[in-house]
Amino acid sequence: MYRKDFTQLTNTERTALANAFNVLEANGTMQSYANLHSANFNGGQIHWCPSFLPWHRDFLRRLELDLQAVDPSINLPYWDWTRADSRNLDDGGIWETFFGGRSNSGGQFDHWTYTRGSTSGGNVLPSLADIISELKPTTYFDYREMESGSHVPGHTWTGGTMASGNSPLDPLFFLHHCNLDRLWAIWQQKNPTATQYDSTIGHSSDISPNPNVVGLNDSMQVGTTATPNSVLDHTALGYLYERDILLEIAWYQSEGTSIATGDARSANLFIKDSNPDTGTYPSPIPHWESPDIWVRNNAPSTPGENPAAGHQHPIVNQVNYLYVTVRNSGSTSIGNISVEAYNCIPATGMIWPTDFNSMGILNPPGTISAGGDMQVGPFLWTPTILNHECLMAVANSPEDPNDIRMFHSPEPHWKPIRFDNNVGQRNVSPINAFAGGTISESIRVRGSIIETINDFEIDVTALPADTEISLRIPASISDGITLENFEEVKRNSRFVTFQMRGNRKGILQGFTLAANADKNFRLDIDFSVNAEHEKLYPIVVTQEQDGEIAGRITFDVIAIKDSEDYVYGNPRSLELHTTDCPFWEKISDKNKIPFRNINDGIDKGYNGCAFCLSDYNTG
Repeated sequence: MYRKDFTQLTNTERTALANAFNVLEANGTMQSYANLHSANFNGGQIHWCPSFLPWHRDFLRRLELDLQAVDPSINLPYWDWTRADSRNLDDGGIWETFFGGRSNSGGQFDHWTYTRGSTSGGNVLPSLADIISELKPTTYFDYREMESGSHVPGHTWTGGTMASGNSPLDPLFFLHHCNLDRLWAIWQQKNPTATQYDSTIGHSSDISPNPNVVGLNDSMQVGTTATPNSVLDHTALGYLYERDILLEIAWYQSEGTSIATGDARSANLFIKDSNPDTGTYPSPIPHWESPDIWVRNNAPSTPGENPAAGHQHPIVNQVNYLYVTVRNSGSTSIGNISVEAYNCIPATGMIWPTDFNSMGILNPPGTISAGGDMQVGPFLWTPTILNHECLMAVANSPEDPNDIRMFHSPEPHWKPIRFDNNVGQRNVSPINAFAGGTISESIRVRGSIIETINDFEIDVTALPADTEISLRIPASISDGITLENFEEVKRNSRFVTFQMRGNRKGILQGFTLAANADKNFRLDIDFSVNAEHEKLYPIVVTQEQDGEIAGRITFDVIAIKDSEDYVYGNPRSLELHTTDCPFWEKISDKNKIPFRNINDGIDKGYNGCAFCLSDYNTG
């Protein structure tokens, strides 16, 4: 039912498609399609006229039905020539082994008679920017100018038979026009109230005067009894298109709005990116606070353990247990579900998939009913970095496959998070801080896949105004930075340090990061002595790349005063103490680092005090 990008077909699907095409070639069907197209190539009724799009939609559907008569499993795929992995016929991969490349050898159709140009002949395939421009018109009259735009290069770039009236002799013709039909469907979805067909002649490329202009309810005659009106709704013809996440992201980055690119599924898996998230595209900001991803410290078999009791701070260097809630916002139940979980060393500007490590895949039994959800887990995970976690989960089902498979190269991780509702992320770093003490945290700031201009914001509006914040960055990226609320206090050949007070936002604007850069920023906070005990004070760190949020980390700082529920590390002596230690009053508040349990302190490099924690004193 769903027409897919050719690169996303399985080997089984490609084999079935090739076999069916070859049956139609052997029985003369492909030649009859080519004859029909060639005989009417310049007649002004199937090209360079209003009925170009509806006639070819009907033409494709008839061919698809012929393929399905050979093998009912087949749906005609499309050739998305905007993709980097779909712009080289001689790539040594699927385009060459299936279509035979430019020489038509080594593929599935070597015995066919079509030819291709030995080179592109200087012709350039359309880009995503070209498609965005073509989708902007709001009238059918203006939209159909794409016949002289994105339609032409697919033929001329391929060359040979594809650049002639006999182009349907090359099976690539049908994938090319399937993409054009898909883009028309997107334009229709974008403009539901527009007149969907206009028989007006008037473009410079139109054949005029044209005695064969087809009205909305006129038969298109050439090889069909269909009218334009009968094919305007492609879903009524019996096929659907999958989403194009790459086009949706490109449109959002270009226009700042969303665009729908595929047909809705009756079953719709999603993982919340935040509490307000309902599964729409793109998901709202913040998109890194998924309540559907959480950690428990104990195995579900542990007496008294309840996996549904909510998130716990992970304990480093021991096994923790990760759970994911997967939801179905569709109208039908969904089964055959799989969930893969990932973790990543926390940073801003993370890259998918290179920065993420898989924790494995789980295949839970059963189905999720319409409007229902399912708890999946546990995934076993041993964190190695105290206070930090960056977790991601991806749900999948044949009934609603995830869209991140569409990426053909590494991409900034916010793209799949915001534009694939099968994907969720949780990125929270809880820190216990002694009121009047000092917090020090290292923040990784990543470059994108290209050079970018970056802004870096630290939001400490929740902290008391007498808190002092210092931020140290590499001097190599400090040139040209504009400051807001920060002031420079120190500089040497390696580092520059900026300072500000609490209860405000500090911004570093306009620094350049090279592609794949990896920089360490150091954040030091002299926490107010007036902070309330066990109150949570969020510190929100945000990086923007070329005006788009590339990552955000929330440090949930919990203010701790003298409490017997904690142990305290002295960074000067690297010893852990309790509040009843005989040396407690001699330790400065600035040298008290709270830990909820002794193991956390030991994992951070501390040793038990010989007087108050002698059992943990290893000398």
